Amino acid sequence: MNSKLFGTDGIRSRAGNFPLNAMTVVAIGQAIGESLQGRLLIGHDTRVSSPWILGLLKEGIQRTSSSFEDAGVIPTPGIALLVKTGGFDGGIMISASHNPFEDNGVKVFSANGTKIGDDVENEIEKRIFDLLPSGSRESRDAVPNTLVSAANNTNFPERYVEKLLSVFPPGQWLAGLPILVDCANGAMSEIAPAVLRRLGAEVHVIHASPTGTNINENCGAVHLESLTEAMSRTRAIFGVAFDGDGDRSLFISMNGKKVDGDAVLWLMANVYGVNRVVGTSMTNYALEQMLQKKGWTLVRVDVGDRYIFEEMQRTSEPCIGGEPSGHIIFPDFGLSGDGLLTALKVAETLVKADMSLDALCAVWQPAPHLLKGVRVEKRIPLSELPQVKSKIAEVEEALKGRGRIVVRYSGTEPLLRVMIESDDATRNENYMEQLIAVIHESLR
Repeated sequence: MNSKLFGTDGIRSRAGNFPLNAMTVVAIGQAIGESLQGRLLIGHDTRVSSPWILGLLKEGIQRTSSSFEDAGVIPTPGIALLVKTGGFDGGIMISASHNPFEDNGVKVFSANGTKIGDDVENEIEKRIFDLLPSGSRESRDAVPNTLVSAANNTNFPERYVEKLLSVFPPGQWLAGLPILVDCANGAMSEIAPAVLRRLGAEVHVIHASPTGTNINENCGAVHLESLTEAMSRTRAIFGVAFDGDGDRSLFISMNGKKVDGDAVLWLMANVYGVNRVVGTSMTNYALEQMLQKKGWTLVRVDVGDRYIFEEMQRTSEPCIGGEPSGHIIFPDFGLSGDGLLTALKVAETLVKADMSLDALCAVWQPAPHLLKGVRVEKRIPLSELPQVKSKIAEVEEALKGRGRIVVRYSGTEPLLRVMIESDDATRNENYMEQLIAVIHESLR
């Protein structure tokens, strides 16, 4: 029996199915309560299943000596920050981030506001399976159709905002500047527009009316087409799109240019004057080349902002880290990705430089990049797929010195992801077509 529940970013699956069926979620709550042993802070996003999962987690935690406080609907980075600064012994965020509303997940944070490490994950997983009766994997539960909004009558969102704004100048330093915000019908729907208005911005908002079933639906950071189209009808200095739980953000410039996490990393590396940047296996090849030309270093780690943070802690020299998807971790603040913090940092840079986002990112030219996902029924190790392994080696050799290939299983979805980038888009497409054909043949 596969006993691996934690993926790249917590436990995640279709809500109501194992491991997010009722009896397992109760066991997850109990195992977390026993492991973290203390005062916990719990928040959730705007999925229809989030209140149901919250109730089950509470039931499990109540079987332990731990206590909990309910932060309500709040972005994931809000939980991370408030756990660290609020004297909590750990935190839980109920969210599946960028996934469709049918999915959900459980992210667990340690007392210092960072995601728990492998040892704690393994301990919690073992305890969950010890608690579960036979047949738990086959159990399915219908998710109650609970009305969900982004409204929050606790004081936790305001506490998060105050901590966030403490690192920025006081006053309305965005006065009169038009900004377009796509909240993905998620956890940023109330908070992000309110913060930007508080700073004086003229805020135009789209997709900030959660229903429980429209989170990330054709909107937000995973569907930038909506923001791009809306930007063409406004005079905003930039548009920003969050994902469902608000831990990442992507941007559209006045001229309609996409500014992803790699572009933001390049921009912020120059703002902070760091000579060390932490990226992942998915970081664009062009960023590595541009950093090398300045004598700076790109360190690559596995996908996931947890691994970026861990690498950033291994050195005493200032560095910045992030992912193309929009998770950015700043040297003076971040614990994990925070989409609102990133948006404020970008806005502050524009104001200080008195330049447009187009002008600031003019030198950024990403290498042609192709990413595709092949849906899989089970994750067969690549080492057990000799034809796929051979084809990957062939493409790696052909791209040596001019590009890269990355083939990896998604940590959050049943997908085998293939990424190819080089200085030639046509070459990328040809190799992608060849490799996808081999993968389909091998998985048949």
